[in-house]
Amino acid sequence: MNIKIGEKIKQLRQRDGRKQEDLANALGVSPQAISRWEANGGYPDMEMIPAIANYFNVSIDELFGYSKDREEKLKRILEKAEKAIVENGDMTECVEMLRTAAEEFPSEPKVYMNLGFALEQHGWKKHGARSYTKDGSDYTFEDTEYNSQNIYWQ
Repeated sequence: MNIKIGEKIKQLRQRDGRKQEDLANALGVSPQAISRWEANGGYPDMEMIPAIANYFNVSIDELFGYSKDREEKLKRILEKAEKAIVENGDMTECVEMLRTAAEEFPSEPKVYMNLGFALEQHGWKKHGARSYTKDGSDYTFEDTEYNSQNIYWQ
């Protein structure tokens, strides 16, 4: 893979309407260093990478141009999970896939939401649930003691 961090720095700087001097002052380097990076004549020191990402409010992955790959992977996982949930089949593979995705994308709420749906369906299929009515009422009440034993819902 061809790393073009200089081009990304230039793109982010222009996006924010900042000058090379602004970035140079924030990082404690010369404007010539910024110019050299943007012309792909060199790279910033590794210790500066987090500061550069923070300055532009982007992840280090995005700074290196990986955000699109990550977004695409997350999109594929969510599409596959949503399809499995709608089909209402065996959720074993879907649950495992979403648990792995939760480790890789810990701050993505859609992963957890879909994992919750998948576990709910998986729990119904594997363990079932009980409810009951009282005194001829039209309302049903959950059998919480029985339902709490469903390991997929714990």
